Amino acid sequence: MTHVQFLRIKKLTGKAIIEVAARHNHREILAELGETSGGRIDPTLIKLNRILHGHSTAAAVAGYAKVLMEAAGVKKMRKDAVMGLEIIFSLPLKAAFDHERFFNDSVQWASQFFAVPILSAIVHNDEAVPHCHVLLLPLVNGRMVGSDLMGGRGKLLAMQADFHAKVGQGYGLARQGAQRPASVAIRKRALESALEVLKANSGLSDAVLLALLAPHAIDPAPLLVALGLAMPTSTSIKSDFVKMMTKPCKPEKPIGFGKSKPIGFDGRAAFGNEETLSCVGFDKFGTPFPLSDEPTGISYGSQ
Repeated sequence: MTHVQFLRIKKLTGKAIIEVAARHNHREILAELGETSGGRIDPTLIKLNRILHGHSTAAAVAGYAKVLMEAAGVKKMRKDAVMGLEIIFSLPLKAAFDHERFFNDSVQWASQFFAVPILSAIVHNDEAVPHCHVLLLPLVNGRMVGSDLMGGRGKLLAMQADFHAKVGQGYGLARQGAQRPASVAIRKRALESALEVLKANSGLSDAVLLALLAPHAIDPAPLLVALGLAMPTSTSIKSDFVKMMTKPCKPEKPIGFGKSKPIGFDGRAAFGNEETLSCVGFDKFGTPFPLSDEPTGISYGSQ
């Protein structure tokens, strides 16, 4: 089976955001741990996480960033300034190659491609899929240039292409190009597929799994990539539509509608600026899936 590479990048803004991101990556936020707190992290597996680069505490990571900025003459920053970039490299569940070697190669690629200091690189093996968080300090020639370093659509697509050429294809990973937003029906089926896999592998309750899926309602493609699943196609949707339209129903209900909500999903979820990226969405309560055909923009993981 051919897996698709997963690579995402995010701007980190806010005065203390580097330490906040590092605290998540170092598992120093107790509220994130365990199912009872709404977390998706298995505390018994934290010992399997690996620090590939950087200090062993969030405070030390943030302190290192401060030292580098002061040495470069960077002084007061705007409140909304980009203080860092966070990259996530994720593997599908059934990737058969050496995970540690892949993540080391990915971190090395990030160092060469962006040519800025790496503050931290940590592999997480305590969630649904193995992934690596890399924190970059966007410091170039004495200036913080986070927005320019990340760039727009063109640069992000170039980033995906370069990673695939230098890392991804060497591990047999395929590159997924930018795609049009999936239809409501396809997104709904994608979430149902993800739910089935997570129920079979995670050991989490249905309520927790549904909450974890909620943030992926608009764009479930990256989640399916991380789980090693393919997005449903229009062919399967057509078959389901025929079944729905020919299914017997009571006269008082409109044809084809038997439930007021998408199958089994409910919740509220929103990420604050202080939270970091992750492969699977995470909040105990999520917003009802906004299944609409409104364009959502490009999804930047080759996901």
